[in-house]
Amino acid sequence: MKCRTTFYTSLGRLLMVDLGEDEERFEQFMLPLRGSFDILAQMLSQADSPVFRNDEAQKLVIGVARDLRGVAYALNTKIAFMMLFEWIYPTYTDLLIRSIQLWYSEPQVTTPILKFFAELVQNRSQRLHFDVSSPNGVLLFREASKVICSYGTRILNVEIPKERIYSMKLKGVSICFVMLKATLAGNYVNFGVFRLYGDDALENVLQTFIKLLSSIPQNDLLEYPKLSQSYYFLLECLTSDHMVFIGSLEAPVFLYLLATISEGLGALGGNINPFADTMVCTSCCNALDNIVTYIFKQVTAKAKRRAVTSASSANVLSILEQRPEILQQLLATVLNIIMFEECRNQFSMSRPLLGLVLLNSDYFTQLRNTIISSQPPDKQSLMAQGFENLMDGIESNLMAKNRDR
Repeated sequence: MKCRTTFYTSLGRLLMVDLGEDEERFEQFMLPLRGSFDILAQMLSQADSPVFRNDEAQKLVIGVARDLRGVAYALNTKIAFMMLFEWIYPTYTDLLIRSIQLWYSEPQVTTPILKFFAELVQNRSQRLHFDVSSPNGVLLFREASKVICSYGTRILNVEIPKERIYSMKLKGVSICFVMLKATLAGNYVNFGVFRLYGDDALENVLQTFIKLLSSIPQNDLLEYPKLSQSYYFLLECLTSDHMVFIGSLEAPVFLYLLATISEGLGALGGNINPFADTMVCTSCCNALDNIVTYIFKQVTAKAKRRAVTSASSANVLSILEQRPEILQQLLATVLNIIMFEECRNQFSMSRPLLGLVLLNSDYFTQLRNTIISSQPPDKQSLMAQGFENLMDGIESNLMAKNRDR
């Protein structure tokens, strides 16, 4: 059954050769899937009755999800994608979400559905470029939010043996992270409208992300490569565009995020795939740089007695006042990796360094002196000169010109 996705991708590519704007031809192509959905709808309507054919319904929804994923991957133009979206939304997306709600603890069912939605929200070849008067970007994000929340809130309540934790939970969570990152970074949704108009789709999915993350031990984040990549890519996106949300998190959660970044930086370098390591390292560094830059701006604004800080910035500053050693540990980690370890991505690693130094100037002086004194006597002057060169001409700001000195 796994080959069905590849099969429908091939069929979809053949369809795309001369599809153009021919909606009738698209409808003809989708007739078998429409028939499958009609049968699935009838089956799900009997889900609470004794005559419900559970195994048959599961096989049907698995096949439909795999087929749709193949079609969605192949339709990489705006016109073709809109045909698919208008065909599937809202009737058939509701059936798939209902299937997740019904079989949330069955990964053989949820994984194909989650993978389909993760493909549907991918802005591949700029196919998700909606007109200014179109609500489809918001509607698509709402569906993704429903899927993640429906799956996430339910899988959290399932008791899963340790030996099956990846197949039954973490794999699905990883796909949810991929899906959320694709929606947040796709540039087809104006997220400001959600809070403006009282729509809780964004807040719900972000809170679900936090609950899912909080249920995962740090060791598991790094043990499973697909999970670590999806998490750190998503974290980079969140810290880039949604720092107000990150800054509003409770202290244990915010500190957990920083701890995962520190663990991610410190654990890299010994894995089998150096390319994957480098990508994760880059995301870790960018996420840390985004957080440090946000904190530095809030500290600077507070020092200059500017406008009253927001609740988010006040929360972050309060956390760091109580736990100043957190940023100090991150500074020590970054500096140690750059100076004493085989660092394959020094440029990315250097991005958060200036902000960490400026936020921890006294600690940086202590750290510098400790590093210099730990060197052999004949190399101490050379190390001291290196630190002098590092900070030569540096001003107390994070402007691009200052960063690049």
